[in-house]
Amino acid sequence: MTTSLTRTYIRRTRFEPQTFDHERIRRLRQELNMTQENFAHEIGVTFATVNRWENGRTTPNKVAQKVLLLLERKLRKIRSA
Repeated sequence: MTTSLTRTYIRRTRFEPQTFDHERIRRLRQELNMTQENFAHEIGVTFATVNRWENGRTTPNKVAQKVLLLLERKLRKIRSA
């Protein structure tokens, strides 16, 4: 479950529609060096949800896409620092 601070930040973040396909999600999780279970906990979904995303059976909804986009931005900042 996300914290109220995270929810507030997500609502205030400008969101451009993104396409998070299964490869992009798996690559992000692996670059963060997380298991599917840890990744799911971090973004506030279940392990099964992450598993379905990575296997291409479902795609993230808009809220999940916002969280994934924020994680990508955070990763880019860490790498560029």
